Amino acid sequence: MAFLRFVHLFGFIFWYGTLLYFTFIQAPLLFKTLPREMFGLVQSKLFPAYYLISYVCGTTLIFTYHLLHPLKNYETQDCVKITALFLMLIFSLGQGLWIGPKVAQLRIERQAAEEAKDTAKVDSLRGEFGKAHGISSLLNLLVILSGTVYFFYLFREFHHPASIKNLLGL
Repeated sequence: MAFLRFVHLFGFIFWYGTLLYFTFIQAPLLFKTLPREMFGLVQSKLFPAYYLISYVCGTTLIFTYHLLHPLKNYETQDCVKITALFLMLIFSLGQGLWIGPKVAQLRIERQAAEEAKDTAKVDSLRGEFGKAHGISSLLNLLVILSGTVYFFYLFREFHHPASIKNLLGL
């Protein structure tokens, strides 16, 4: 059980930290310092790893949570926590499998239209890209908010020294 708790806690910390770092530090810093085309290219190389982390950590967290908290013993806080984990994974899947590829394709099409000097197509694609990027950003925010809910409930377990020992399996 101690190993499962370690895997679960490590998985959450790794995923949540990655989400926060990528969203609030790395992406804004790259956006400010790189030309737009280069920024898009760098992001297109980083996103597959970003989504893979979400899929692996999300699946691992849900699996280990169920092993650590049998369904028949669920309390209200367990329902909130497992729902938050499911939402994190579902929103991540939506980002990585649905809207992320659409954003990437629109970026490529817009760059081609810009190179061809097709201003009407550029304007049209800019609008589509903005809408798709907005949806992607919203999903990312929902992943972070769901993770914050989970973190809040996890933090409550650390309130008492006995809870820390229990959480770590000591």
